[in-house]
Amino acid sequence: MATLAQVHRFPTALPVVIANCIPIVGVLAFGWDLLSIMFVYWLETAVVVFYSILKVVTVGGPLTLLWIPAHLATFGIFMSFHLMMILALAPGHHAQFFPPELLRGLLGRTWAAGVGLMVSHGISFVVNFLGNGEYRRTTVNAQVAAPWTRLIIMHVTTIAGAWSVGLLDAPVGALVMLAVLKIVVDLHGHLHERPAPSDTGPPRPVPAPTPENKLTGVLALFGAFLVLCSLIFVVGSGGQAYRASRIRSQWPTVSAEVVDCRVRDGAPDKSRQASHLVRCRFRYDVGGVEHVASYSTHSTRDAETVAAMHRWVAEHRGGATQLIHYDRSSPDTVSLGDLGEAIDPSQVGETMTAAGGFAVAGTLLLLTARWRSRRSLSRQPA
Repeated sequence: MATLAQVHRFPTALPVVIANCIPIVGVLAFGWDLLSIMFVYWLETAVVVFYSILKVVTVGGPLTLLWIPAHLATFGIFMSFHLMMILALAPGHHAQFFPPELLRGLLGRTWAAGVGLMVSHGISFVVNFLGNGEYRRTTVNAQVAAPWTRLIIMHVTTIAGAWSVGLLDAPVGALVMLAVLKIVVDLHGHLHERPAPSDTGPPRPVPAPTPENKLTGVLALFGAFLVLCSLIFVVGSGGQAYRASRIRSQWPTVSAEVVDCRVRDGAPDKSRQASHLVRCRFRYDVGGVEHVASYSTHSTRDAETVAAMHRWVAEHRGGATQLIHYDRSSPDTVSLGDLGEAIDPSQVGETMTAAGGFAVAGTLLLLTARWRSRRSLSRQPA
C-alpha cells in the first residue's frame, strides 16, 4: 500500500486536499463554527456510502442490488447516531433529535463543501477504481467492508478533535488545525487503498469468503461500531464535566433580571410522552454594558424533573431576579450552573451508563468474532 511519503505519485490526492480545504475557507472567510465543520464531515459519510454502492455493483454486477437495502440500512443507523452526536454541539437545546430548522441552516451553509467532496471522491472512483483497474483486484465483500475502516478512523479522529476544540471554545486557529488534521487522515485513507508503485503488477487471486467468515466479519464490524459509540460517549461526558467545572470556577456570577421564562413542550414520541425544557431570557449588566441572553435546559421526560421545572418557572416570573454565570470571553453566553441543578441535572452519569452498555456489547461481539476466527484457522489444513 502507498504511504504519505509517496503522495506526490498520486495525482488524485490533489482533489482530496482541495475538497478538504473548503472548510478552512469557510472558517476564515465565512465564519463557520465547529458544528458546520462536523456537519461537512457527516455529509462525507453519505458520499462514501454512495460510491461504495457503485463499487459493489461494479465488482459484483446488477444482482448485488438485491441486498443493497441492507447495506444502506446499516449505514443509516451509523449516520443517525453520528448526526445526533454532531447536533449536540449546537448551542441551546432542542426538543427534537434532528431539528429541521437547524439542518436546513447547516445545509444552506455547507452545500458547497458537500459538492466538493462528491467531486473529489468521484474523481478517485473514475481514475483509480475504473481507470486503473482496481475493481479487478478486489471482491464484493472487500468493498462492503472497505468504507467502514476508513470511516471509523476518520470519525474517531475528527470527533475526538472536535470535542477538544469545543473545550477550547472553538477558536479559529483550533478549527483550522482540526481541518488540517482531517486532510492528513483523509490522505492516509486515500493512499492506504492504493498499491505502492513497487507493488503494481498482475492481480493476485483473492480467496472467496465463506458464509462463516462473512458472519465473523459482521460481528467484528458491529462490535467495533459499538465500541466507537462508547468512546464518543465517554469523550462527550468528559467534555460536559469539564465545561461544568469551568462554569463553577471561571465564569463570574451576576444578578440578572428575568425577562421571561417558561416550560416548553416538545413533540410527543410514539408512547405519547412529550419532552420538556425550560427556556428563559435574562437581562444583566457586565462592565456597564447591558446584555440580554437566552438560556435553555436539556429536554427531559422525567416526571420529577418536569415538576421541578414548573415550580421553578412559577417562582421566576418576569421581573424576578436570579443569579447566573456568564462567560468572560463571550458575555452573552450564560448558564445557571449549580444554581439550576434541580431543573437541569447533570447527564454525565446517564451518558457514562450508556457508554458502558455500548462498550460491553461491543467487546462481547469482538471477542466472539475473534473466537470464531481462531476456530476457523484451526480447522484449516496445515
